[in-house]
Amino acid sequence: MIFPLQIEFQNTQPMEAVESRIRQELAEFEKFYSRLLSCRVEVEVPKDEHRGSVSKVRIDLGVPAKDAGTPAELRGAEVKGDTEHLEVRVQHKDASMAVHAAFNDARRRLTEFTGASHKQH
Repeated sequence: MIFPLQIEFQNTQPMEAVESRIRQELAEFEKFYSRLLSCRVEVEVPKDEHRGSVSKVRIDLGVPAKDAGTPAELRGAEVKGDTEHLEVRVQHKDASMAVHAAFNDARRRLTEFTGASHKQH
């Protein structure tokens, strides 16, 4: 990983287990797609634990705009410089499971973005 990873926790102190899961998921993600330019992960846990409360995870991935299978204008996306940002949002009762689900969704979205079903190198 040659780019800075940003991890933010909201409504809680940093959670070592969740942060470890983020780093593990990102390492696996980089085997799938090694051209990431940036990665920002926000984890929001409920202020009060009660029935039905969920943790929310938001991932913002910076990827080279030139990797897009379809031009940004046709997809209604904005490009800043040579970077396009893909955003994924997931909710789950457990923060670690939300992280896992968010990275799975990010892989799916990236496959759609690149128009490829194989590893990018």
